[in-house]
Amino acid sequence: MPAGHGGAKLDIVLSYDNSLGGMGCDEKRAASRRRRNVRTGPVNGSGDSATMASGLEPIAEQPLEAAPADVAFYAENYLFALYDPIADLSLWTHLGTWPADFGIWEDELLCALPQGSDTLWSYSYLRTPQGDKPGGASLRYRCVEPFRRWQVTYDGVCVRTPASEMRTGRVRDGERATVSFELDVECLTPVWDPAAAHAAAMAEQAWASQHYQQIVRATGSIEIDGVVTPLAMHGARDHSRGQRGHANEHFGGHNLFTAAMPSGRAFGILQMWAPDGTLNLNSGYVVEDGVIHHVEVLEASRLPRSYDLRGEDVSLVLRTNRGEERLTGSVCTSTVATMLRGLGMAFGGETDSGSPVFTQGFARWQWGDEHGWGLTERSERFS
Repeated sequence: MPAGHGGAKLDIVLSYDNSLGGMGCDEKRAASRRRRNVRTGPVNGSGDSATMASGLEPIAEQPLEAAPADVAFYAENYLFALYDPIADLSLWTHLGTWPADFGIWEDELLCALPQGSDTLWSYSYLRTPQGDKPGGASLRYRCVEPFRRWQVTYDGVCVRTPASEMRTGRVRDGERATVSFELDVECLTPVWDPAAAHAAAMAEQAWASQHYQQIVRATGSIEIDGVVTPLAMHGARDHSRGQRGHANEHFGGHNLFTAAMPSGRAFGILQMWAPDGTLNLNSGYVVEDGVIHHVEVLEASRLPRSYDLRGEDVSLVLRTNRGEERLTGSVCTSTVATMLRGLGMAFGGETDSGSPVFTQGFARWQWGDEHGWGLTERSERFS
């Protein structure tokens, strides 16, 4: 069982590189401002399209026109989750069909503002024309080149909530902010499909039966109430299909961690477990020299009941072809949601609701003498 389950204390040793050694996330951001070259991310996406696709056909990137016949609660979902460590701003964006009506698209945005001050959030619904998919009322994704380049745009109105309230229950209605952004996304690593190593386990999941993901970087800008901020972001994208919402009682929690290093090395894990904590999917990978290698996940930090939105230590141990490798990290920012008993989720964490609490975090990861940033999603059913 991975470390951290059931509130077990983690034995974590942080070993940051000399350039940013011993610093917290806020200090690291200050150092990064002085050393602008930290923004330069890895460049893995120079491989040919076939390599980046990992055997998938380009059509796999496109949204379906209809759900398979006679399959209840079938859904298609896309995700782009991104973080700029210098601006200290994160964007967790999600587009998916409503499981009870495949023609309706739900768009969701959670934006953590600098220094853990406020969270901007929105969700909306649209019966989207086929030519505008994947898209919703405010959020749209556009595939520019399969498995290599995407564009993410948002134009709408968000609710502004103090970030501290995200841990104390469902978010309240509040002040509004006009928000728009346009991001050019470059895929850095080849497609990773957990079913390639765990086909049977993936087929039995309660949230999807098909899933693939890539580590990405994005550039662009965001405008909030007329103030424009340039962005250079690190993160991940994924695409899933399958039944969702039909068996929520079998879902206990998950870990989804990814990050890329300046040298081009990258890693990712996806773990799922039942309400009793038993793992039913435990998959991971590393990318070296542009090639994906499946690895074994030995330890990964699960979400504790007393979680923090910033500064929480996370730990990861992988068994690679070089043996056991420890990656250490610190959560820089997070947003929170609660998975509902029926369909969808509500923003804000309800720890005692009996439903899983879901944090959309981003962390600074240390791997050997390199560091990088990436998505650190976790969820846990606490009661």
